[in-house]
Amino acid sequence: MWMLLTLTLVLPPVQEQAAASYTIHLESSAQHRVEVEARFPASDGPALELWMPVWTPGSYKIRDYARHIENLAAFDGDGNPLSVDRPTKNSWVIATPHRTDVTVRYRLYCRKLSVRNNFVEAGSGFLNGAATFLLPRGKDGPFDVSIELAPDMAQVVSVIPSATPGHWRAMNVDELCDSPILFGDPEIREFEVDSVAHRLVHLGGSELWDMDACAEDVQKISEELVQFWGQIPYQQYHYLNVIAEGGGGLEHKNCALMLSGRWTWGDKDRRKGWYGLVSHEQFHAWNGKRLRPEALGPFDYEQEVFTRDLWFVEGFTSYYDDLLVARAGLIDQNKYIESLGKQIKEIQRTPGRLVLPLSRASTDAWIRYYQRDENSINSQISYYSKGAMVAWLLDARIRTESGHHRSLDDAMRLAFEQYSGERGYSHDQLREVFEEVAGCDLTGWFHRFIDGTDELEYEEALSVFGLRFEPESTEEPEEAPQGWLGIEASESGGRWSVTRVRRGTPAYEAGINPGDEIIALGQYRMSASSWKQVRRQHAPGSQATLLVSRRGTLIPIEVTFGEEPTREWKIEPDPDASDEQMERLARWLGRAGQEALEKKAKKDAQEPDSADEEPSDR
Repeated sequence: MWMLLTLTLVLPPVQEQAAASYTIHLESSAQHRVEVEARFPASDGPALELWMPVWTPGSYKIRDYARHIENLAAFDGDGNPLSVDRPTKNSWVIATPHRTDVTVRYRLYCRKLSVRNNFVEAGSGFLNGAATFLLPRGKDGPFDVSIELAPDMAQVVSVIPSATPGHWRAMNVDELCDSPILFGDPEIREFEVDSVAHRLVHLGGSELWDMDACAEDVQKISEELVQFWGQIPYQQYHYLNVIAEGGGGLEHKNCALMLSGRWTWGDKDRRKGWYGLVSHEQFHAWNGKRLRPEALGPFDYEQEVFTRDLWFVEGFTSYYDDLLVARAGLIDQNKYIESLGKQIKEIQRTPGRLVLPLSRASTDAWIRYYQRDENSINSQISYYSKGAMVAWLLDARIRTESGHHRSLDDAMRLAFEQYSGERGYSHDQLREVFEEVAGCDLTGWFHRFIDGTDELEYEEALSVFGLRFEPESTEEPEEAPQGWLGIEASESGGRWSVTRVRRGTPAYEAGINPGDEIIALGQYRMSASSWKQVRRQHAPGSQATLLVSRRGTLIPIEVTFGEEPTREWKIEPDPDASDEQMERLARWLGRAGQEALEKKAKKDAQEPDSADEEPSDR
């Protein structure tokens, strides 16, 4: 009997031709330089146009990365030089009359220790896609990347998918620009959250960190974030922690790039600050990278992209960063409440809060936030700090309006459910989510605190969570009040010069300028060391003549001393808070709040009721 056998030949999928292939050579890392060789297939026209991003997502400032390129040259498939024209600051046009493949070689200078730039040195470094790659105009991938390590480097870490060791493929421009690359000799710890892989990568200085304990704490933060959102939107996540005496972090879709100090882990306060950084950047994997304003994706990498909603993208993320660290049990209740008071103090002592609305601070980020000067404190407010405080107040408003059945947590999850897709949300759609969860019209509230410059009102939030501002001391001061001008100055080379003048201070009203060198008060020479004694001799309301040198000209200025503001804006649990308020505080702060509640209950149980106490012998 004959049997007919049918064989099915399974062929591997044909890989799409890359729009560009990059090889990065790191032999010159000791000179802070990398060599890039980019290959482009033959174009359809007589010229190949290349462009380079001028900014990187998450950091809203034009950075003109092309300024770090050196020795750019182009060649055809046979190695013959091609003509290169430079029509704009970030574009190049290469003549290709024979429809040939093109190779472009260029050198990058990489010595900006910032999460938004490139930094390379002997043995290690990191690269950001926007600051590294020249891209073919009109092509959105795929892009192949290969890296040739220097002899003193052991490993490359990248979140770009890798088919073979040393080779990665980004499917589009966003993935290429959104995936930082680390190289050197990193120390790595891995853990899983809901079966999803997470990798903690320390580059440099890890011997001063307890890597295992650090990984355990980062896992607790990650678990808290996942519990908050109820889902994981990525297939893997990397915490890229470069320990190089730097600071700051930048979010990416599947990772965070952070700069840290060598001594951070051994300092408990700095360590808790680092926890907040980890929490902040990973929170962006949901809020900012997927739940985002319409303007923030697909990105236009060649010009400013404006949105009125950075107060939500960054400010609300800033609200939740430390809060979720507290809920994870890594910050105690007292420490969190203390930090909340410090944020309020920062806002209330910034005159710019009464000048620039939050929504305008968002659009003006491109020209204000990253380009601060001596007058910034008078003319602007941070959408991070004030945005975080607005989030707290809105959280309290939603809880009150919903009879404490819903909170800002519910609004965040609803927003993610509705607008984390390809399109993003509009300004009005975002506000509608808050109103839906609160069950009330919030138009006036948004007009006052986000689109306007009304003073923030903290009373409702304090009441919801059973908190209060620490009462001012009623004790008589030991000394008479000292005079105050509000001068902020620094001493250098024997000169004591004004650095900043806040609006509303006596110094501002008298016309003292930043840059003025303070010479004398009356007939007496002044210095930073003598100023405290001088203030004691001039009570509030007293007048004097301040002599300053302004660009070499001696100018007498009549000043009237005032009284220095003493309000500290410190927050503490209200001793008269009801059981319900204390329960709300405990639920809001998660593990940190529950531990505080348990400690209080244990203490109350150990202390006898005052009515049963024996009278004192005195």
